[in-house]
Amino acid sequence: MTLARALRRPFSVTRLFDEDPELFDGVARAEVEHAAARIPVKAYEILPGRWTGRLPGGEPERGLGVLVVGGVLLRTVEASGRRASELLGPGDLVRPWECEGGGASIPFAVRWDALERCRFAALEESTLRTACRWPAVVGALTGRAARRADWLALQLTISDLRRVDDRLLSLFWHCADRWGSVAPAGIDVPLRVTHDVLAQLVCAQRPTVTAALRRLQRQGFVRRRADRTWLLLRDPADSLGLAAGPPADAIGIAS
Repeated sequence: MTLARALRRPFSVTRLFDEDPELFDGVARAEVEHAAARIPVKAYEILPGRWTGRLPGGEPERGLGVLVVGGVLLRTVEASGRRASELLGPGDLVRPWECEGGGASIPFAVRWDALERCRFAALEESTLRTACRWPAVVGALTGRAARRADWLALQLTISDLRRVDDRLLSLFWHCADRWGSVAPAGIDVPLRVTHDVLAQLVCAQRPTVTAALRRLQRQGFVRRRADRTWLLLRDPADSLGLAAGPPADAIGIAS
């Protein structure tokens, strides 16, 4: 993949509300307009390709990091000759310039790829200082970091399913929950990735993934659109042949 390039302007100054209005859901209605006008952010954009993890104007100092507000990123970790990846998109909080893999007991490397044009909002110290006047906004940002951990744990669970067909369908429904939309024929999943990337995400070999995708399309579970996105055609429980799950009192720790 070619190296991702930044756009001509290093950054533009905009409002956090314009980049991610859901962060303000917990703010009192009478305060939303006031808060929206007073929390500025720097917005950065990069084009598709391999990304160094560095922003054009340098990483924000003493801040939370950057919030992905547009596009899809692939973060790949490689250790001992094995690779695993996660998808990151709108709403995810990241600090891509940080990697302590070289000093770890088991060294690892991190690679970033922009799968499409991506946009970030930098959460610098000055931005956070202003946002602290509205604790609900800061709480929502903290929630984004926690949500990413939850999503990653779910992806690990998906990769442990026995059948690759179930892994792929579960991954598609996971992405539908995050970024999908309802369409007349099913659920649109705006995910444009190669079979190699899907194989990394579900911990399988590419030929196995290719064969599984053919089966799923032949059986009417998914459809690949002309623009390389996906359409989910059945209810998730029906697609996976899974029940809703065990009752709460059936889940415990074995003694």
